[in-house]
Amino acid sequence: MLFDLVAPYTTVCLAGMCKNAGKTTALNALIGGARARGVSLALTSIGRDGEREDLVTGTYKPPIYVTGGTLFATARGLLKKCDATGEILDLTGISTPLGEVAILRALSDGFVELAGPSMTGQIVALTEQLKSFGAQKVLIDGALFRRSLCAPEAAEGVILSTGASCGPDMGKTVADTAFVAELLTLPVSGPWPDLAGRRFAREDLYDELTEALAGRGDVLFAAGAFTDAMATLLLRRKNIPQNICVEDGTRLLLSRENYEKLQARGVSFRVRRQNDLIAVTVNPFSAYGAPYDAAAFQALVAERVTVPVVNVWKENQWN
Repeated sequence: MLFDLVAPYTTVCLAGMCKNAGKTTALNALIGGARARGVSLALTSIGRDGEREDLVTGTYKPPIYVTGGTLFATARGLLKKCDATGEILDLTGISTPLGEVAILRALSDGFVELAGPSMTGQIVALTEQLKSFGAQKVLIDGALFRRSLCAPEAAEGVILSTGASCGPDMGKTVADTAFVAELLTLPVSGPWPDLAGRRFAREDLYDELTEALAGRGDVLFAAGAFTDAMATLLLRRKNIPQNICVEDGTRLLLSRENYEKLQARGVSFRVRRQNDLIAVTVNPFSAYGAPYDAAAFQALVAERVTVPVVNVWKENQWN
C-alpha cells in the first residue's frame, strides 16, 4: 500500500509531472490508507485541487473525499463547493485569490476542494498550525512547476506522480520522470562556504560571479535557484566549474537538455540538503489520448529510478 511508504513521514508533498498525472488519485489512496489505520490526517494544497473539472484543460479530475474528523486548510471562497460539513477552527491570515485560508475539521464525510498558500514559509507555518490541532500527518498537494514548495523545509518527503497525460511518447515520459527523480535525489555536497555578499538574484550579477571562476576545479555555490538562463551563460564559457551546488534539488530549474549539456562538460551537481523522494506513482491513462501499456510503463520507470514505483490504480508496488 502507498500509505505504508509514507508512514515514517509527518509531512508529505505530492507533485505531478503534468496535469492529470494521477496526483489526486495518489492523494485519495493516502487518505484511504490513513482512514484504515486511524491516522489523524490534514490536507492542504499549494494551488487548487478537488474540482471535478480542470479549469485550464476542461478534463475530468477525481474529487477529493474525506471522512469526518479530517483536518483541511482551504480558501474561504471554496467552502461553498465543499459538501463535507466543516467546523472552522482558525483563520490563518494567509491570502489567496480565492480568499483567506481557513483551517477546518470535517464533521461529516464528503468532498472538499483545496486551495492554500503559495509560499514556502506559509506552508511551513500552516503545517505547524495543522499539527497543533492534532494532525499526525499533513499531506500537501503540490505542483511540479512549483517544486520549491516541496523543498525539505516544507515537507519531509515527496511523492512524484507521472502518467500518460504527459504525452504520447512513453519513452520521453519515462526519461523526463527519471530526470526529475534524479534532481530530487542528488548527493549532498561538502560544507558550504559563507555566501554573504556573494548571493546572486539577477542574471547580470550571476554573470559577474562566473567571471571569477578560474578553472575546472572550481565549485559554484548557488544560493538561489539555478535556471536555464544561468546554464546558458555558463555553457558559453571556456572554463566552467566542476561542481554546481544548490540548496536542494527543487532549486535546479533546468531543462533536461541543459542539465545533460553541463554533465557532458564534466559538471557534477550536488545539494546542501537532499529531498527525500518516497515513491513515484504511475498512471497509464491519459486525459488527452491513448493510454500506455500499464505493465510496461511501470517497469520502465522502475528501471530508471531508485525508489518504489506504484500504480495507484492497482496498488502494486515495484522495487
